Amino acid sequence: DYRVRFNARRGITFVAAPDYLTATEIGWQLRTRTMGRVIHAYQSVKSTNDVAAQLAASGAAEGTIVTAEQQTRGRGRLGRWWHSPPGCGIYVSIVLRPRFRPERAPGLSVMTALALAEVIERYCPGETRIKWPNDVLLGGRKAAGILTELSADRGVIHHVIIGVGINVNHRQSDFPSELRSAATSLRIACRQAVHRVTLLQQFLRRFEHEYERYRRAGLAPRRERLKRFSSLLGREVTVRAGREALTGRAVDIDRDGRLVLAQDGGRTAVAAGEVTLRQP
Repeated sequence: DYRVRFNARRGITFVAAPDYLTATEIGWQLRTRTMGRVIHAYQSVKSTNDVAAQLAASGAAEGTIVTAEQQTRGRGRLGRWWHSPPGCGIYVSIVLRPRFRPERAPGLSVMTALALAEVIERYCPGETRIKWPNDVLLGGRKAAGILTELSADRGVIHHVIIGVGINVNHRQSDFPSELRSAATSLRIACRQAVHRVTLLQQFLRRFEHEYERYRRAGLAPRRERLKRFSSLLGREVTVRAGREALTGRAVDIDRDGRLVLAQDGGRTAVAAGEVTLRQP
């Protein structure tokens, strides 16, 4: 509910708005040029990425977003599911129509992770890290994930859907038992509840800024910021992509968002894959 205060001399004063992800609340004072200017907000959907893809196929403009209070079949990378209980998190998908070649699309995941990490860092200073290419960690546990889905043909991008799931106000009991050791939320890590509408608005503004710069110059101008947030650089890792596995020391993130591994005899840049840390 909206909260107001009544004073006999001053009349009615607005105190606070409800923390519901409605189009009205998200759009109020959003102050972006493109991102979130068209908002489709739902109480419950199977997947915001699926809804956004349908809208994009029907001609939805760049910057259109889809949000939901709950996802019943939220998806992560590699066919995993994203736990999406009602009223706890932010589940949002963004329609993009970039005018560059599909080869540059994977860098959008890294760009999004950076935008999200810089916003979350305001709430949890010193705790925020990026696990390449698309997870944001708090205290070493997963707090947010990104799923990028591309529609392209013959070297032309039709649209890109950027799906973002953020664990915001989850308590430990809100996670299923199998996720409690690996997942966290801003509320758990920062020891305070976070206003989800405000957090989403901050992310959309930051995302728009990073996206505009990415279209012009790729990741090159933000490599130092990426490396500062990285949870992997300097560590021995294994990257699995399909049936292939590469092992080496993570030493860099290049201008295309690829993770650079130092191996015997040289360096290898990896565009995508599942990363695990090697135990000493």
